Amino acid sequence: MVIDNERQLSELKGKCLLVHPIAMDDRLHTSCCSILAIAMYDIETNQPYIVSVSHPEGVFHISDLQFLHNKVYVTNRALLTANGYAVDGYDVELIKYLHTNKGFELNSNPMVTLYNRTMPNCKKTNALISLTKLEEQVVEIYNKHFNRQLPAGLDYYSDTLKASLTAIQQNGMHVDPVKFVQCFGNTYALCGDKCYTQYNYYTTTGRPSNRFGGINFAALPKEDDTRSCFISRFNNGVLLELDFNSYHPRLIADIVGYDFGTEDVYHHFAKLYHSTHTPTPAQITKAKEDTFRQLYGGIKKEYLNVPFFAATNMFSKQIWQHMTTHGYVDSLISGRRLFVSNYQDINEHTLFNYYIQMHETEKNALVLKTILEYLQAYLLTSVPVLYTYDSILFDVHPDELDTIIGHLIPSCIDTNVFPIKLKKGLNYKNMTAFGII
Repeated sequence: MVIDNERQLSELKGKCLLVHPIAMDDRLHTSCCSILAIAMYDIETNQPYIVSVSHPEGVFHISDLQFLHNKVYVTNRALLTANGYAVDGYDVELIKYLHTNKGFELNSNPMVTLYNRTMPNCKKTNALISLTKLEEQVVEIYNKHFNRQLPAGLDYYSDTLKASLTAIQQNGMHVDPVKFVQCFGNTYALCGDKCYTQYNYYTTTGRPSNRFGGINFAALPKEDDTRSCFISRFNNGVLLELDFNSYHPRLIADIVGYDFGTEDVYHHFAKLYHSTHTPTPAQITKAKEDTFRQLYGGIKKEYLNVPFFAATNMFSKQIWQHMTTHGYVDSLISGRRLFVSNYQDINEHTLFNYYIQMHETEKNALVLKTILEYLQAYLLTSVPVLYTYDSILFDVHPDELDTIIGHLIPSCIDTNVFPIKLKKGLNYKNMTAFGII
């Protein structure tokens, strides 16, 4: 039903609704795209609705969601947030993911596909589709993907993880547009002098991927000149990268109660592996290889005499036993449950890897939230622009560099447990290491 007057809109007040924003063009990044219409589904009566925001077919338009006086279920919160629509709602995409370990995609409208192919420069193809046809999207979401049962961990994933990464991707990465096009061609990631990333939270491992416009931002090549197009948005500003040092061993040590002290992780292991107080550089390099082989390939018996691996092995067996006994295992941070039914051919080793990657993501989400709150509280203009697993890239105003390094980092990160390597540069290619915190 197309809503075309205030009275019809007011009748939705207090109802349990699934709310789905329709973008002007699905190819555009949410930070550069307006909302065309709002589709809704009355969960109690199974009645779909749609109301125009700026659709040319609409005779009645809305500019906010203040008519929603109760908590609803929503999709695409990033699009709503970018367009200034405040809504108190449960995230439908996260609900499905936390229940099933899968995200969801909508079927492409054949007419939109045709318009995108025949009119590649048109950036409002959904406006060429009728409101009643667009309304079908919310019906498809309800029938195929909706789950009213709220899963464990939803609040953390919605308010901490997704909210933080959405804020980062909306900051955008400032670029030299000419160099950017030379490196990546014409892509929807570019909008003016910024390019925009997009985090996908719905992965098997629990680690968000980051792709948009045909660009994999989590794996930008280091060998060529590609990264040089990413620069600061500030005059005389710099890019600052925080790289967590030996992050996975330290995360695991934090879980199992093992203390590396102030020693370098791989220097520590090299001493144990080779029974020496003064390991050589070659032994330290070999220790790093052997450590990762045990963590990601399964711990061999001969390494169980190393206290770190003995404790890690015990923890791995504990979560595997809980999974096989109860059918799930809980996250230590969010309370999210990993269900055995959502995985094929899972074993103890695979579960441990998924669990640690989930833990890494949740730990980092809390760090990112704390950083964003710090920046807002102290009215800083510097912004985080890219998160990639064990590193965070900042675009830093020249007057704020000392504050970021000397106050923000130690205030937001326990660097005694998780030391940080720092790099800075005028672009993302030419970054120079200048210290460890």
